Amino acid sequence: MNNSCAEMAASQNSGPNSGPGHATPFAPEFDLLLSSARTTPHQAHIKALAAVGIDWHGFLGLAARHRVRPLVYKALRATCWDCIPADVKVKWEETHRYLIAGNLLLAGELLRIIAEFEAAGIQAAAMKGAAIAAMAYGDLTLREYEDIDLLVQERDFTRAVELLQQLGYQPFWKYDSRKVLRFLRHVGEYPLMNPARRTAIDLHWRVATKATALSPRTSDFPAGFQPFPLAGATILTFAPSELPLYLAAQGGWDQWADLRRICDLAEFLRKFPDADWEPPMLAARRLGGLRSMLTGLSLASSLLGAEIPAPAVRGIDADQTVSRLAEESKLLLQSEPGSGEAVRRYLFQLSARQGLPGKIALAYSILMDRTAQDGNWIMLPRPLWWLYGLLRPLRAGRKLLRRN
Repeated sequence: MNNSCAEMAASQNSGPNSGPGHATPFAPEFDLLLSSARTTPHQAHIKALAAVGIDWHGFLGLAARHRVRPLVYKALRATCWDCIPADVKVKWEETHRYLIAGNLLLAGELLRIIAEFEAAGIQAAAMKGAAIAAMAYGDLTLREYEDIDLLVQERDFTRAVELLQQLGYQPFWKYDSRKVLRFLRHVGEYPLMNPARRTAIDLHWRVATKATALSPRTSDFPAGFQPFPLAGATILTFAPSELPLYLAAQGGWDQWADLRRICDLAEFLRKFPDADWEPPMLAARRLGGLRSMLTGLSLASSLLGAEIPAPAVRGIDADQTVSRLAEESKLLLQSEPGSGEAVRRYLFQLSARQGLPGKIALAYSILMDRTAQDGNWIMLPRPLWWLYGLLRPLRAGRKLLRRN
């Protein structure tokens, strides 16, 4: 231990698992991740953990898995950089430069594509990525993202695919875009890749897949998409007042097992402390997915120290299922992805969906709606598409046998 770390250890009296809001002890590396993956890091706790001892190579991998490296890097530089081994610091520096370059490249590509869409008369709204980085974090370089997400009207999907092909993007499938639109109707997104620029786009015509507990449509955002400044230009994206509904839908689909999604919600709460949460909570309740939103808010508070609105606190306290789902998410956050992930995802959605009719409708969607994985496995003739729901257990069984 070098002198600065020794002095740090002597000055700190908090244990490695005693971070703010931690009801259950965490491994030191995960505890450090929670204390540093914020725009306002818990500096005293970071210093205490660094002084006690961290597997720095493992910690870098943990931050990469949760895709929160820009936030963590900034916190480490400000608190305990001298405690990190030289070879690990070199890797952090290389990774940070790579991520910044990637974020700026994607932001520039987003602006280029939106300008082309506008010239063609196609309205496109930016989702995730650079839009959330700018709105919730206030900095394009603080949120890790790896692709571009665009939302278009369903009627514009075919034209949008054609335009993206002219711009060098190759569709994931070689099928006619109208067939793709029908096949993935319930999923609502389609990937395209530009091999020359090494950039990927997810083209959406739904805000969220139908097979999630909280699945809003564009009509559930009454303010519509609003202009927002980005890197000297303007994009269309969610109004700040309605961003919580979208963030909750995204985090809920991932079972809140992706720390980056919780960070998005926590940073929104920090950036907009006076936001009116009544409309998004009412919308989530009407859609049957309020429990999913409350789970995310509970995690943003207990794991990342965000102050959540009073109505959410009351809702969390009144629903024991929210506490159970939050604890399940905490376990998933600390575990490596493994077999059975899809089953766990859908069980979470069913638990988070409120009301028996809503659960039945969601279960039907999970079992019968077509997915991209179905099409990758085998593309049946359109009259036989109804068979996918029946064949899916066979596909899952074959995958399990290959894995074993």
